[in-house]
Amino acid sequence: MKKLKRVGSFGLALAMVTALCVGCSGEKDVSSDTESSDKGVTISLLNTKSELVDQFDELAKKYKEETGVTIDVQFTSDVVSTHLSEKYASGNPYTIMLVDRTDVYSFQQYLLDLSDQKWIEDGGAEYGVNIDGKTYSFPFLIEAVGLLYNAQAIEDITGKDFAWSDYNTVDKFQALLDELVAGGMKSPVAVNKDDWSLANHYFGQLYNQQGNSEEESQAYVDSLKNGEVKLVDDQRFNSLLDSFDTLLKYNINSSDPLSADYDMNNEYFASGDVAFWFNGSWVTDVYSSTDKIGIMPMPQSDTDGEATDRLVAGASKTFVIDKEYSTKEQQKVAEDFLNWLVYDEAGQSFMVDDCGIIPAFSNITKEVSTPISLSVQQFIQDGMTEYWYQAIPGDHGTEVGASLQKYMSGSIDRNGLASEVETYWTGQK
Repeated sequence: MKKLKRVGSFGLALAMVTALCVGCSGEKDVSSDTESSDKGVTISLLNTKSELVDQFDELAKKYKEETGVTIDVQFTSDVVSTHLSEKYASGNPYTIMLVDRTDVYSFQQYLLDLSDQKWIEDGGAEYGVNIDGKTYSFPFLIEAVGLLYNAQAIEDITGKDFAWSDYNTVDKFQALLDELVAGGMKSPVAVNKDDWSLANHYFGQLYNQQGNSEEESQAYVDSLKNGEVKLVDDQRFNSLLDSFDTLLKYNINSSDPLSADYDMNNEYFASGDVAFWFNGSWVTDVYSSTDKIGIMPMPQSDTDGEATDRLVAGASKTFVIDKEYSTKEQQKVAEDFLNWLVYDEAGQSFMVDDCGIIPAFSNITKEVSTPISLSVQQFIQDGMTEYWYQAIPGDHGTEVGASLQKYMSGSIDRNGLASEVETYWTGQK
């Protein structure tokens, strides 16, 4: 996903707190059918995934033809929390909203309890957001973050099949980068400048790789808040920064890393001008030249906990239903729509075939179509995924991202970065 909405400040005095699996039989469950009495009902749906705008618009047309229900799809590229704050302040939110997991905690008081829904048993409880024993969100998809690789571009130079596991340490990875440079690929890596990418995804690996569980990640974050962690002495911090330095050394944007353009990085990667791009499974517009593209864990010197073999993955985007401003009828129609996604063949096809996403529900057995998602599926099937800690504060991207941008540009060194990150976290108490 081109994440223009991960982070930001909140405009209201709301309680802003601060996330795998393939599935499905394609059987249509009659309990998910929209009853005839629902025909003519209109519900609104907020889409916050820029790469799925056309898909959601087409979905609304098909769903109305099948059920008679009108879905008014709206898209925003704004920070989700800020956008929803404004909508609730005006008393005009959406019936269904596709949000980040942190937003569920922030807006929980306005959201419908979905604990009684059938899909809870098929993955909803595991991947949805649970608060005080109740599930308030429908996990729309599984996503992963890591190092995207263009195997075709690599093999064209090396003359041998690319296997990511052969390059899972920083030394092996750098040797491959040197080989690519010697073979004519001047800059084999693209690095994003965007704060969400730098802070929440790349640097976020520091919080993820603390034992592969929510409890261990949270304990590490709590120790940062309490000032107990000295990052300059932290093995994982230094390992990730060593790998980041390697990416920057071979960065196609190295002459001015803060002028990097996301769309240009996408083009560099798709065309094979670069072989590696740290990003995520939401990237879909990269198959114009080859489909030999996949995702791998970031190579590091610290391999503890199989960090260089496990891919960070989890349910990121999630649907919620408004309970305060929508009618009971609209709420029921919204629930029917979510059940349709899970249990109707057309709903499953929308998620898997049209959107190319990995559903979070165990009953869905359709194989994803895009190579990167297939790559993620393999890690899932092999049981080689890393817990994705997503309960970071809303301003983490902007604040820690700004510090990482300083580091990229050479304005601060590693000690300076460590100090600024520590200051950020101790201010979160």
